[in-house]
Amino acid sequence: MNVFRINFTLRPPAEIAPWGEKGDYLSWFGLTDSELWITVGERTIYEYTDAACKEWEHDIRHNDYYLSRFLEDFSGTFKFIRESVPHRYYDYLDEFVTKTDNWQSIYLDDDSIDDDAFYAFLEEKWEPLTEWFSDRVFDSGHLTGGPLIGFFRCGDMIKIRWKSNYTLENSENIWTAPSGFFEIPYADFVAEVKRFFEEFFAAMDKQVETALRMDWGKVKLDKTLLAKEHQKRKEGFSQAVALLDENNSATDWNKVDEMYEIMKKELSAEE
Repeated sequence: MNVFRINFTLRPPAEIAPWGEKGDYLSWFGLTDSELWITVGERTIYEYTDAACKEWEHDIRHNDYYLSRFLEDFSGTFKFIRESVPHRYYDYLDEFVTKTDNWQSIYLDDDSIDDDAFYAFLEEKWEPLTEWFSDRVFDSGHLTGGPLIGFFRCGDMIKIRWKSNYTLENSENIWTAPSGFFEIPYADFVAEVKRFFEEFFAAMDKQVETALRMDWGKVKLDKTLLAKEHQKRKEGFSQAVALLDENNSATDWNKVDEMYEIMKKELSAEE
């Protein structure tokens, strides 16, 4: 089943708990309180296992947080996702991660290398090699054991790669799909992102309209600011999505190749 779909449900404004030190503050960010899950073929990213729900004593099966966080993290990768990754890296993403992790470990484990030398390694070798990869990945640091999720385009195709190593004390996974790859046509990916953003902001239009009509009592909700921020957010995310249709090539792949060869030599020397 070749399906990629971003799913969400917004919590009604009346059911959203205000936050802040006194629990009396709410904003546009707070109104994005939601459940989020991503369908990738027959698997689901951000879906908790029965073991996790039992351990944490909750019935919520998906990423339960403010959807604004996902929107910001995800859309922040678009200016990089649009650039095609060469096949020599696209076809071997896991191998690339393993090798670069091993390379960094050489410097971390060598007691003769002081902090200045290690930071020089990071700046002069590590980052020039790995920056293209990290630019296309975002974490889920707001979640316990949240997965790293990356999107890597190569020509007309794109790979989705996600991974979480977090387990419960009994070694059971907290996610039904803790890691994996999924590949689809890039055009299908862009179409789904556009559908999701349109659906989300249509839902947020109603969310904001409801919030503007409500009497919030002691809860501090700046309704003028809320209306302005909603429009600003909509325009900002629309501009981010438009980047996916632009042709861009900003990475110095010759530099990446140069650092990759240096890495291979240093790894070989350790064998």
